[in-house]
Amino acid sequence: MRAAIKLGTLFLGGILGCHQSDPHGQADSPLLPGELRVHPDLVRGGQIHIEPVQTTVEVTAVRTSGKAAFNQERLSYVSSPLVGRVLEIRARPGAHVEAGQILAVIDSPELATASSEFIKARADLVLAQRTQELARQLWDAKAMARKDVQKAEDELLKATTEVRRDRERLLSLGIPDAVLDRPLEALHVQSLFNLTAPIGGTVVERTLTLGQIVGGDPAQHLYVLADLSELWVTADVYEKDLRLVHPGEEVSIHAAAWPQEQFLGHIDYVGDTVDTNSRTVKVRLTVANGRLLLKPEMFVTATIQAPARNTALTVPAAAVHGEGSAQPYVFTAVDDHRFLRRPVSLGARMDDRIVIVAGLAADDRVVTDGSLLLKAEADRQANS
Repeated sequence: MRAAIKLGTLFLGGILGCHQSDPHGQADSPLLPGELRVHPDLVRGGQIHIEPVQTTVEVTAVRTSGKAAFNQERLSYVSSPLVGRVLEIRARPGAHVEAGQILAVIDSPELATASSEFIKARADLVLAQRTQELARQLWDAKAMARKDVQKAEDELLKATTEVRRDRERLLSLGIPDAVLDRPLEALHVQSLFNLTAPIGGTVVERTLTLGQIVGGDPAQHLYVLADLSELWVTADVYEKDLRLVHPGEEVSIHAAAWPQEQFLGHIDYVGDTVDTNSRTVKVRLTVANGRLLLKPEMFVTATIQAPARNTALTVPAAAVHGEGSAQPYVFTAVDDHRFLRRPVSLGARMDDRIVIVAGLAADDRVVTDGSLLLKAEADRQANS
């Protein structure tokens, strides 16, 4: 074993120790500080691989945490505009409903009164129309005074207004046009009120029960409906990153419950105040949730792709030695057998490459494969 180690050392020293003579047997110039010289065959044979420094576009991203919530613009609290007793419940929590779908049926004396008033107004209108028509005929026959004709016309206008008012009231309660336009003899007093969904979505809460008296209080929410296909995420962004965050920028969301899934969205709103304790600003994100995997109150992480783009010099991670130490370095190629050890300042990692903040130029070339041979020779020289 000792013989093998000695042989390997002699081999390394024989190849890397050619700094005292050039590959053709001629005397080399004195070594520069940090310079190493090897036989060109190591480069030609692939034992030492050289790559140019690359200029890379560095994408600036802001990563933060947040919590999913209902999109308040796609949320509806459903109340009954009429006082009445619940007769039927047709939608239960967790069910998906369409806009206009019946949620519950309520027996309402108020509706009965409103429909009765509409029928009476329709009857009064028919009578007013006949009276006005007769008055016009009598006026034409000079058998009626002008003031009596005017009174008949005023009564017709009043009756028309009352029908219009009562009709609008019933329309607002969901009674369809087709019902209200029926002939007078086909109309009947209606007391059953259909509580319908104002939006399509999921029933996330229901508070009414059969036989319950409801209505008359707008704060009494019988149903809560939410369109969960789009959620809001509220995230905290440190004030130092605010320059990188603007409405409309794209974001990607990840949740621990779905580690392989990525949810896409955009910044909807950037807050106007800074939290005095955390030094953060609230940022609202609108996130697509077509498969309904994200749930309100779920914690998520958000990555905001800022529009700022920086060009940076990068090298393969294999070219860097001493990463994490006080002075990392790389080996740069002078030619095919001369190399320099160059101290560098490191930036962020970008996949399998590392940003070089200082120490290299765009036209430099660095050693990747085989750099450990050069490191071993550099350490041998430092210890000799």
